[in-house]
Amino acid sequence: MSLKIIHCADVHFDSAMSGLDAKKVNIRRDEMKRTFARIIDLSQNADMLIIAGDLFDGKHVSKSTLDFLKGEFSKIPDTKVYIIGGNHDFLGADSVYRAFEFGSNVHVFGTETECVETPEYDIWGASFKSANDEREMLSSFMVKNADKINIGIFHANIGGNDYNPLKVADIEKSGLDYLALGHIHKATEIKQVGTTHYAYCGCPEGRGYDETGEKGVYAIELTKGNILRADFVPVCERMYFDEEIDVTDIFGYDEIVDKINEKYKGEKHIYRFTLTGKNNMAIDTDVLCERIDAFSLVVRDNTKPAVDIEKLSEEFSLKGLFARYALADKGNMSEEEFNEALKVGLNYIEKEENNENR
Repeated sequence: MSLKIIHCADVHFDSAMSGLDAKKVNIRRDEMKRTFARIIDLSQNADMLIIAGDLFDGKHVSKSTLDFLKGEFSKIPDTKVYIIGGNHDFLGADSVYRAFEFGSNVHVFGTETECVETPEYDIWGASFKSANDEREMLSSFMVKNADKINIGIFHANIGGNDYNPLKVADIEKSGLDYLALGHIHKATEIKQVGTTHYAYCGCPEGRGYDETGEKGVYAIELTKGNILRADFVPVCERMYFDEEIDVTDIFGYDEIVDKINEKYKGEKHIYRFTLTGKNNMAIDTDVLCERIDAFSLVVRDNTKPAVDIEKLSEEFSLKGLFARYALADKGNMSEEEFNEALKVGLNYIEKEENNENR
């Protein structure tokens, strides 16, 4: 027989959504529900939906989110839902997992490794018992019945020193057929060590500029000791993009916008563009933002003046005098502030010199 699994993790419902205003935070929270509804749709024909930790961003969860989840889980009554608590939604004494009934098809694992046995498979898992659970949950683990399909669900940090540190050698000796991992928000490929396949599926929706690109879940079909199918399925409503734009030797907003457009993926997404390189133009990032349509957009000017400031300070000229004063005051400001002040000052002097020569 084969098992069909939807592997999901790190949804982080009711997250603060950094970098967005209150209106857009509410929009993104609603979009996360639509994304989860798509995951439920994918699970209609699956044997199980795995949620490998951090379904919630913290212990305070809104009633509307809980009611939404109960309603969604009820749409897949023939699909078993297996959940573990991660470092954000650990299974403490006041955990929502202890207080709320999610439905008869939902099983939440306790804080000690346990096994749910069925005629077709055994599934193993354990929830975090604190925000920084340093137990090595697989260090002495081995399946009971190696003849059955064995699935594991753990929120873990491979190669780390905290958050359930996990060694690849422990995965190898576990006897698991598939290990569904959570905690890392970037999906990995399906890897194999010994007879065990394992993967992080990443998060289904980005929530910041450290969670860029396509986000989704894994759709797995497996038999004993063999992966028949492993598809990464994108489900996200929007993507975050964090891009550097080299504007060396570019002058004028039209040219900068053209460079930005090379990495622009459409107005529905969330962008942070950082301008780099050497450029003497005093760039008003607000002007650039007004010319680019996006759900959310940040443009940062990290360019440096296209001038050797040390050499310029040796000149007997107004620019040289300005450069000497600027260098003397450099320690009182950040590098970004220094570069901006330098460009503004040099541009002003050059403009005045040009006016005098007319």
